[in-house]
Amino acid sequence: MRVPIRSRRLQARQGVLALCLGLALCGQAAAQPADGMARERIELPAGTLEDALNAFARRAGITLSFDPALVRGRASAARSVASAPAEGLAALLAPHGLQAQRSEAGGYLVRPGTPQPAQQAQEGQLAPVTVEAEAERAEGPVNGYAARRSATANRIDTALAETPRAVSVVSRAQIEDQGAQTVGQSLRYTAGVLTEVAGYDPSTSAITVRGFSPAELLDGFRLFASGDYAGWQVEPQGLERVELLKGPGSALYGQGAPGGVLNLVSKRPTADAVREVGLTLGSHARRQGSVDLGGAIDEDGRWTYRLNGLLRDSGGQTDFSRDDRQFLAPALRWKPSADTSLTLLADITRDRVTPKSWWPDYALVVPNPHGRIPPSRSIGEPAIDRYDRDTASLGYLLEHRIDARWSFHQKARLSHSALDYAQVRGTGFAADRRTVERSTLLSRSRGRAIAFDNSIEGRLRHGDWSHVLQFGADQQYFRGSDEFGAVAAPSIDAFSPVYGAPVDLPRTSAKTRRLRINGFYVQDQMRSERWTLDLALRHDRGSSRYDDYNTTQLSTRSHTSYNVGVLYRGAGGWSPYLNQSSSFMPVLGADFNAAPLRIDTGRQFELGLKYQPPGTRSLYTVSAFELTRRSSFTGDQRNYLGLEIVPAVVRARGLEFEARLALGARLRALASYTWLDARVLESIDTAQVGKRPRQSARHSASLWLDYRFAGEALAGWSLGAGVRYVGRVPARADNAFHNPAYTLVDVALRHDRGPWSYSLNATNLFDRTYVSNLGQAFGQRRTLQARAVYRW
Repeated sequence: MRVPIRSRRLQARQGVLALCLGLALCGQAAAQPADGMARERIELPAGTLEDALNAFARRAGITLSFDPALVRGRASAARSVASAPAEGLAALLAPHGLQAQRSEAGGYLVRPGTPQPAQQAQEGQLAPVTVEAEAERAEGPVNGYAARRSATANRIDTALAETPRAVSVVSRAQIEDQGAQTVGQSLRYTAGVLTEVAGYDPSTSAITVRGFSPAELLDGFRLFASGDYAGWQVEPQGLERVELLKGPGSALYGQGAPGGVLNLVSKRPTADAVREVGLTLGSHARRQGSVDLGGAIDEDGRWTYRLNGLLRDSGGQTDFSRDDRQFLAPALRWKPSADTSLTLLADITRDRVTPKSWWPDYALVVPNPHGRIPPSRSIGEPAIDRYDRDTASLGYLLEHRIDARWSFHQKARLSHSALDYAQVRGTGFAADRRTVERSTLLSRSRGRAIAFDNSIEGRLRHGDWSHVLQFGADQQYFRGSDEFGAVAAPSIDAFSPVYGAPVDLPRTSAKTRRLRINGFYVQDQMRSERWTLDLALRHDRGSSRYDDYNTTQLSTRSHTSYNVGVLYRGAGGWSPYLNQSSSFMPVLGADFNAAPLRIDTGRQFELGLKYQPPGTRSLYTVSAFELTRRSSFTGDQRNYLGLEIVPAVVRARGLEFEARLALGARLRALASYTWLDARVLESIDTAQVGKRPRQSARHSASLWLDYRFAGEALAGWSLGAGVRYVGRVPARADNAFHNPAYTLVDVALRHDRGPWSYSLNATNLFDRTYVSNLGQAFGQRRTLQARAVYRW
């Protein structure tokens, strides 16, 4: 796939990218041990047999499949085993009466074997097993809803139960079972997350985490917005996981908001055959087709591929609206040896969407003598309103194991975005409380970004402590341009609208931004028999040039971020932890007052407890935190519309509970509760001090149950049901108005029959009306969608 790029400078950067790739691959033969891997050893700590097998599979670079029932409740002592797959697996499995068998695809299967005499007397011979489970990797598929591993919290493939941070992983299975159509919808059952904070809008997935916006990444790279109204809307069809690190993450990824890090993990090529096509029909005349193909290209499995695509033609919940999308994401992996792999990832997305109706502030929470405004009512103009966005990216992931202890990782991504956005919005009611005054907004933006990340990872042991060291450097370059304008538009009757009045598009003023950031980071994950200690330090230095309406702002800033976490692995699966982390975010001045560049900083203290019952995939997490965001700018700093003063200091204290459960082979469950006390501590607007900031709910909770029926009569049937509660949210900075609390119910019905899978999802089953933001936007109404999938 080719990504259209007109700039000669970017073409040159592509050449540099290719040169770096070539240099990184050089020396591969020299780094390969002459006698292979037979003499190398892999150090494995004490723990469960399942974790030992997963760790061995990752280190040995093999695909390992096994039935969780075979290894459930079995312990594995700390040991050093040969890295040769057959020899190492034999050492791990023989004490348990198990053996490894080579599969036709080149991987290994764990099978019942001949037990040792002592164990045979205790357990007897195991029966043959037909169900297999893939050894989980941080970027790979998840069995059910409860992921066991992630790399988002520390860039290292680590068990979630041993990670001293609150991390939530939304699996592919959860996305499909709940019928999520956007990334934001996939997080509805996640603790600490508030979705649809700007209303239901298919063009964006506005969310907050612990009261603040998160940084959004795709495969570890930040997604830059090209303008004030632009942003990426990553397609869930191309994602394997949605991972959320709660709280500051600048020590890992550089600049970012303090709420957390939302890392979206793309589907990767696989040696196992993936053949799936799907058709979805739903509310608002939705028609959607999807495809997911993958597998080995050659007999040896050195070349594998993945191809995801989606085509949607749909209306929206507002009159005269549409939600059309075209998406294609090819991926290719080359694995010339067990030590080296190169993965190419690309995607291209075309959106033609009508933005949500933008009503006057508080219009939907203040009683109107003429009645309620219907959620389907459009306040704009069908001939004007549009949100046309095109995005594309191309990148690669290179991994090379130098020897048994050291490995080299390099990745890069080139991305492009373009937006043409126009909308007629409501600005206020006339004295009769039914005539709405309006204005027209126009924004055209373009953005290009290129990013590189190089790191060296080493696994060492010193005394009773094992270390995973990581040294790295990354570079990010971004250039964006944005044209913006606003002009008055003809008014309209909100309760009996007549569309088609002549509307003039405004003249626009242009602004450009250039950003260059160099980051250097080091981290050490230390482990003893019971303790895990994570230390990370990062230094960023960046330069920015901002040309706004013939005014130029130049700035060079540097910042150092940190992360310190400690976890104790107690008996019975209980693991208390403590963490402190920081963040920073350069923020440019508002459009209306030309304020200078400032740095927003964040700091979080977190105390938590994780519980994973031995022999299960379930994981319970309880966390208490205090998160503070500070702005270094204390003047009359306003938001991007110039309408509301941004507080100088905001503090959020909270308590979260989240459970991801696998209750037997048939029942899956998700449960969450969040208590959040967010307060404005400092602001030049004294009416804000002591008040709750907007887009934060004091209480929120959710529960989802999914059950697969047994028995001949109901074989293949599954039923899922969930309930979501969100407490009232401030609709104005002085808390004079609030968006009312709401409770929503979702249900799902599925049936699997041979290669076919059918599902019916209902979101907001009882069609509850709710509002958000400044009391000016509606949430998602009842939505039905039926999906048929064929796999072969």
